[in-house]
Formats: sequence, structure tokens, C-alpha cells
Amino acid sequence: MHNNKMIEERLFALLRMAMWQSHEDYALFDGITDEEWVAIYDKSVEQGVLALAFDGVQQLPKAMQPRLNTKVQWGFNVQHIEKLYNKQRAAAQKLVSLYSANNIRTLIMKGLNLASYYPTPSHRQFGDIDIYLMGDFERGNDLVRSKGVEIRHDFFVHTEFVINGVNIENHRWFVNPDINATGRYVQEQLVTLAEDLQPFEAIDGAYTPSPEFNALFLSRHSSWHYARECIRLRDLCDWAMFLNKEASNLDTDKTMTLLRESGLERYASIITGICRKSLGLEISLPFTAEYPDLVERVKEDIMTFDNPEKHNNIGFLRAFFWKTRNRLSRKWCYDKVVPDSFWGNIGYSITNYLKQPFAIFRAKL
Repeated sequence: MHNNKMIEERLFALLRMAMWQSHEDYALFDGITDEEWVAIYDKSVEQGVLALAFDGVQQLPKAMQPRLNTKVQWGFNVQHIEKLYNKQRAAAQKLVSLYSANNIRTLIMKGLNLASYYPTPSHRQFGDIDIYLMGDFERGNDLVRSKGVEIRHDFFVHTEFVINGVNIENHRWFVNPDINATGRYVQEQLVTLAEDLQPFEAIDGAYTPSPEFNALFLSRHSSWHYARECIRLRDLCDWAMFLNKEASNLDTDKTMTLLRESGLERYASIITGICRKSLGLEISLPFTAEYPDLVERVKEDIMTFDNPEKHNNIGFLRAFFWKTRNRLSRKWCYDKVVPDSFWGNIGYSITNYLKQPFAIFRAKL
């Protein structure tokens, strides 16, 4: 049996090597076994950091690296991730070119945008491409529909469609403003911040948001998912890479005002604390407080949480059981970490399931 704590520490060490090209953690890998390497590989898959962790593996002395069959499997899957990244860039370019030709500005958010902060952008794993069309939400849908592409309206915040086999989320809203005061405030602020567009070098004709936009958007998006279904180590890497690249460009006073008035300062402080303690981030923001106990608890939660979203096609009763147990187990997150209300969130979910009772079976794309 392997030591789970040591597996986690070694995975964090690999990520530090990959993100900052650091070399101080080699001693952690003295005497590592084949079984432990397989466990690290499995954890990297689960946490969405397989390719980034492999970058760390390649920095180790040869004698400390995994045996050949594990390394070949790891490398093969990294190549697959790189191909998916290139496929997504091509799909994004095709879509942006279509919109640009019709005078629609395309803001690229989340995954494809965040990838540009990484040493190797193609090693940041993600699935969907998230876009915002700067007031042309409906016209953008109509234009894609005119090309024979089906538009799905399964979600309140965005529509979805597929371009070249890649799922696109066209956002009507940046975040759901109907949830509570935090959602309304963040949505209002993001609409204003989104006007500060910057050209996106990776996609000709596309735009990326300002650092202030990303600081607020990433905090809200991450906190919402964390409380409901946890997040993954990949999300922490995103935040660390974002702060590392953009902290010097941020309007700090404005950013802290946004985080404080939205109620997101505590959450942002906690995830920054994890990034500093475990991922080697050397940068912070001027938070009013630190939460060392919650930093450790949230990190452990992220590394051990069994997300029920992966239990698909298990029948109504078991799906209901998994989701109910999951939601109840997350109450402490609402009480201590995020600005949302646990019972308010429960009420919102019940209302949505009454409107769309089969949504409980919906698998994430």
C-alpha cells in the first residue's frame, strides 16, 4: 500500500517543477516505487493535471523517473491532450473568423484563455470553449444556426453548440445573476469590466478579458463550483498561473474592492493560500485576513473529494442519493468558505429540478 499523503506531496512537487522550473524537490522521489508512480499518475488524471505533471516528471534525474511502460503511457496521453488543444484552437479560430466577418466581437474566457498563462499552453487540460459576444448573444446563435449547427438551450447562463467536434458555450451571462446578491453584483461588475478588451494572440480576431475581470470571474466561477461539487487541482493551478502572470498588471485597489463587496475575498484568500503553500506561488494579494486552518481543510477536500458527477447512468434513485449526499456534505463549505447560502442554493436547485426533472441524469460534456 502506498502513502496517500506522500503521493499528494509528490504530485504537488511535480507541478511546482513544471510551473516554476524549480529543482528543490528531487529528494522527495528517493526510493519511489513503481506502484507509487502509478498512484501519482492516477491522481494527476483525476485532478486534471496529467500533462502538467508530466512536465515535472521530465525534469527529474533519469534514475528517479517512472519505469518505461508507465512513462510511455503517460507521454501518449500527453500527446492526446496536445492534439485536443490544437483541435480546440482550430475550432475557436473557425468560429471567431465567422463572427468577425459579421462584425461580432468574441471574448474568449476560461480554459483557452487560461492556457496562455502556462509554460506550455497545450498542457492545460480543458473541455469546452467559453465565449461572450459582447451584446450579440442572439445574433451569434442565429448566425451559427444558419450554418446548420444545432443550438442547445439546456442551461440558463449559456447556449451550447458544437464546432468541428468541440463544444462551445455561448454565454448570455457571465455568471448566474438570479442566484443571490453575490451573483447579481458579480454579473453587473463583469459586464462593465468586459468592455476592457485585449487582443488574444492565440486566436486571430478574438479578445481576452482584463486581469481585473479574470480575478473576479475566476473567483466567482471557482467558488460556485467548489461549494456544490468541489473543484480540482487544475483550478488551483489556473489561479496560481493567473496571479503569477497578472498580479503586477492588476489594479489592486479595484480588485480588492470587487472581491470584498462581492463577498469573495475569503474564498480568494484561501485558494491563494493553498497555491502559496503547496504550489510554490510567491505572489499574493493584500487580503484583510488569512485562514491557515481552512487552507489545509480546503486543500484536503480538493484532493480527496469523490465527485458524484462521475456516477452516470446509475438510475434515478441512486443518482438522487449520490447528489443528495453530496449536497448535504458540502454544507460546511457554505458556512465557512463561500459567500452563498446553503439553504438558498438547495431551494434554487429544487426549483430547477422541478422545471427540468430529468436534469439530474444530465452528464457533463
